[in-house]
Amino acid sequence: MGCICDKVDVEADGHQYRIAKQIATGYLGLSVFPSVYFFFRGFSQIMLVEDVRTNQKFAMKRINCHSDEEIDRTKMEIDVHRKFGSHPNIMSLVGSVYEEGVNGWRFMLIFPYYKHGNLQEMLTERRATRKFLDEATVMNYFRQIVSAVRVLHEAKIMHRDLKPANVLLAEEDQVILMDFGSCTSSPIRIDSERKSRRIIDDAAEHCSMPYRAPELFTCMTGTVVNEKVDIWSLGCILYALCFFRSPFDDIYERGDSIALAAQSGRITFEDDTPYDSTTHNLIKDLVSVNPADRPSISQIEDRIGSS
Repeated sequence: MGCICDKVDVEADGHQYRIAKQIATGYLGLSVFPSVYFFFRGFSQIMLVEDVRTNQKFAMKRINCHSDEEIDRTKMEIDVHRKFGSHPNIMSLVGSVYEEGVNGWRFMLIFPYYKHGNLQEMLTERRATRKFLDEATVMNYFRQIVSAVRVLHEAKIMHRDLKPANVLLAEEDQVILMDFGSCTSSPIRIDSERKSRRIIDDAAEHCSMPYRAPELFTCMTGTVVNEKVDIWSLGCILYALCFFRSPFDDIYERGDSIALAAQSGRITFEDDTPYDSTTHNLIKDLVSVNPADRPSISQIEDRIGSS
């Protein structure tokens, strides 16, 4: 009789895995369960698993797809990982498998496990004591995130959900961009009222509100949605690296309209922080209300340098 510790829960690409912890349940939130991070987005869960043979820890994302659209979205997510996972700041995909169930298809994606959590958790912890990151560290993290986004934009792909919670912390101050389930091809031409409504609804489901570009709240007919939505989000991330939160988090928590706040283009900066006007001006440029006024990803790299 085999040992219970050799129980196999998932097989993917020639490897066998067991779930290390009992999965929690939830919806649209982040919880911590005995040092294991679970992120829920409606139909997906992430849990800690172990290789049955080596006991090495991995993260497994389990996605339940109930429509062709959800299947296509998951296939694109897998494709992004496979194409760009060799980049040092993009999450690599260790393996994947899918199976047909009673109510649709289930995909299991296996990723490296990063025990240090994500950038949002670090910023939240620092906010409690107002322990600011020094400017060199801020720009080090930001350069890495920009580098990861650049390879997506060069392939005409928008991430659409860039935020600190989707940036994992690795060893030696390396950061890893993850969660490509919101990715889509760019550009998107809004040529009808129906398409406008579809893009707005899609953004509401897949793009976190405090980091969402103003054009994703309106999607006016006759306009184009493109990679500049990510540039806005990068501006909000840079603001959060400096001040612990998106410039729109307080508005969100008060229940006021982020759509109106984003469209106003007004953000404020705290006094007595270690960041100079150069960083403030970059943030302002990234969160320009008019997408055409935002710099491209290559222009951002030119401004922040490589080291």
